[in-house]
Amino acid sequence: MPEVGIIYLVGDDLWIDATPIARAGNFGDCSFHERYHCQYWEQLVKQRVVPNTEYERFPRGRVTYNRKSDKFILLADRCILREQKLIKAILSRMRLQARDTETGTDRIYRCSSCLRRNR
Repeated sequence: MPEVGIIYLVGDDLWIDATPIARAGNFGDCSFHERYHCQYWEQLVKQRVVPNTEYERFPRGRVTYNRKSDKFILLADRCILREQKLIKAILSRMRLQARDTETGTDRIYRCSSCLRRNR
């Protein structure tokens, strides 16, 4: 079953927290993973698998599902989207088909490196 969720890229490690689409939250036409990035980051820090730093420092993103268009939407930091192997890994781990998934950026999902480049 396809999933929606949140994504972090820390070094070479891809961290995904996801929910099967059948158990996802709903808002308007969209289904989404109900956990926030900051909550997931806190869990990863407690597990000592990521640095104890601000959750916004690393590239991140989110996959939602638009029920009206019947498309999944991957919005992510450019550091993730420019790497096709990362996109393929995300789609695979979340059981998504490329033909059913749109990708794009969002100003919310910009890591500290991208923010410095845009100054």
